Amino acid sequence: FDASFRKLMSSAVAGEKRKDVTVKFSKTIPDVGTVFDYFIDPVTAKWRHWNEILEAMESIPSNVKFNEITVPTVDTVRYTYLLDALTKCGKPMLLCGPTGTGKTVYVNNYLNKLPKDSYLQIFVNFSAQTSANQTQDIIDAKLDKRRKGVYGPPLGKKCIVFVDDLNMPAPDRYGAQ
Repeated sequence: FDASFRKLMSSAVAGEKRKDVTVKFSKTIPDVGTVFDYFIDPVTAKWRHWNEILEAMESIPSNVKFNEITVPTVDTVRYTYLLDALTKCGKPMLLCGPTGTGKTVYVNNYLNKLPKDSYLQIFVNFSAQTSANQTQDIIDAKLDKRRKGVYGPPLGKKCIVFVDDLNMPAPDRYGAQ
């Protein structure tokens, strides 16, 4: 993906006419690392490394409980940035990766910081026994019934449904999933 994206962007920046690419920034992707190491700063329209945000973050307060600490890393910064951008645009997001990499923690930390007066949050934990009907019942129970067969969040709120462990094909070797 990295090589394909760089080729696509270099042809677009070089002036090659393409109908499928619109470039709104002028600087090419830095040569060091991969495209996943950078993001486009919406203010300056330039590529920035994720470490730049990480370095600007505040330190962990001393009064925080040990089990509430999430150590900021490039991954936490990247996922939080993407969650924030996609939530503001009302777009769905799917985080995938190996078990135990912190995906659930990242999402829970982000959702818990959202204003409760603007967002209705529904948490659904899948297991190997979760059925489609159970999932629908869990979600419908948290929504307001508008009319027959039509449900939605309370007026003035947006609904976010967080489904944890979407793919549950078989228990892992530790029995945790």
